[in-house]
Amino acid sequence: MNKTIFTLLAAALFTAPACAQTQDTLPLLQKGSRTLQENQTVLNLFRTSKNPAEVFAAGASLVRLPPPAQQEPALFNIVLQSQDPLKKVFATVILTAMGNNYEEFLPMLADSAHSQDNALSAYAATAYTIIYPQSTEYADQVVNMYIYDEAFAQRAMNLISNGDKQTVKYLKQAALSSNVKVRAAAVEWLGDLQTKEAAKFLLKRAKKELESEACSAVAVALAKNSNYTLEETLKNLRQDYDTPQANTYALALGFMTGNAINGIKQGLEAKDTNTQINAARAAAYMAGVLASPQAGEYSNDPDFDKNLLKTLVPQLSILSKRGGNAAKIYADTALYQMSKLNQSL
Repeated sequence: MNKTIFTLLAAALFTAPACAQTQDTLPLLQKGSRTLQENQTVLNLFRTSKNPAEVFAAGASLVRLPPPAQQEPALFNIVLQSQDPLKKVFATVILTAMGNNYEEFLPMLADSAHSQDNALSAYAATAYTIIYPQSTEYADQVVNMYIYDEAFAQRAMNLISNGDKQTVKYLKQAALSSNVKVRAAAVEWLGDLQTKEAAKFLLKRAKKELESEACSAVAVALAKNSNYTLEETLKNLRQDYDTPQANTYALALGFMTGNAINGIKQGLEAKDTNTQINAARAAAYMAGVLASPQAGEYSNDPDFDKNLLKTLVPQLSILSKRGGNAAKIYADTALYQMSKLNQSL
């Protein structure tokens, strides 16, 4: 379900008129690997474009897939001579990604690390940390980098932490940040760690997180972390149905891989009212996705199988007739969404 930052950045290019060079280069930004010539094409876009979105997209792509060493002088000259502050910063970040740690550029990176632009701040702070790992001042921004470029973020984190325990410490700290994007990145990273400690922390955050962006990130992280069974998740995430945390719970079920339908079925049959409500909410969410234009995005996801979803109808029907008001509303919503799928079910 997650698109790479390069897909998102490339899409941003369409917000402004693009020249033929840009249109030709656009697909290269999203490739998993590039030839030397293709990398040169992306570098040329970075050097010549005056469109900030293009510069950012090309720069981020070159951090992910750095150019060969012979391009170092050209990038160094951009840092020294360009009148474009964004190019100067990104050229420095690209040089850092190539393995060139120029300490004389630290002040410029530090300035950009305090930028109001969330992504620029993350790139600059991560490069700063790689060049000068003695400082952990920008640990939160390094965590934030994870949503843009996992490998670049991990490289910086490896330099400032002494193994997984300290990494988890930084991630927990970032998950309490006042910046919702930093919190979202922290819980996403925690979800990928696949540790029981991370899972326990995510369950706590699911009960306390209030902002929707971070709630969704917690849900996805819980879904990815395999240290808790769905039964345990059902038990631990009982919340009032009208809270953001309840929505997190529903999303977590909806995004669970492997056993989502079974987990929702157990929730629908539970004695706990809030568990019933949230399980019905998850069923409504999944049915809604399948009834929407988004359905194609989930065509290869076993959790979003129309025939499996149909097996929830008996439990939803019981809740629709006998459940409390909230459970009935969500059960009815789920059944209505499923009725729209009848032809394909």
